[in-house]
Amino acid sequence: MRLPSFPQEEAPGFLAQVTEALSPERFLSWEFWTILTVVLLVGEVLTAGFLLGSFVPGTIVAAVFAVFGWSFEAQLWGFVVGTLVGLIFIRPYMVKRFQSEGEPTNVDALVGQKVLVTEAIGDNLPGRVRARSEEWRAIASGPIEVGSMAKVIKVEGNTLQVESAS
Repeated sequence: MRLPSFPQEEAPGFLAQVTEALSPERFLSWEFWTILTVVLLVGEVLTAGFLLGSFVPGTIVAAVFAVFGWSFEAQLWGFVVGTLVGLIFIRPYMVKRFQSEGEPTNVDALVGQKVLVTEAIGDNLPGRVRARSEEWRAIASGPIEVGSMAKVIKVEGNTLQVESAS
């Protein structure tokens, strides 16, 4: 007994499927631009430097153009112009705003601190001071007596430049 044969349709090939998936009509939708915006924002949260975030204005402009039914070329130009605005104007502002100098650490944190003079500091002779729990070599523009308080002006290598705190 033979089974009845049915007409079979040939399935589209891989390249045909890829071509269909990457057709410009897919990129004309506001959904594509919105998804790209979300992907860029998530990527920005996971990285530093506000580089991916500077593409977001472009994706928003392109999405708005897509909502109004503008052509694919208009959407691309909107994306390019919006991205340039993001890179030239918004990114420098955001980088400057969020990458502050922070708190000084290590020896830089000593500048401005008050220290106790443990060995007299002469006009041209270095002395010693106690900063926190450490002894440091110190120089000053004028003499400072033992037991006096001094203020750290600058750190040069392993020497503190101080001035009298009184």
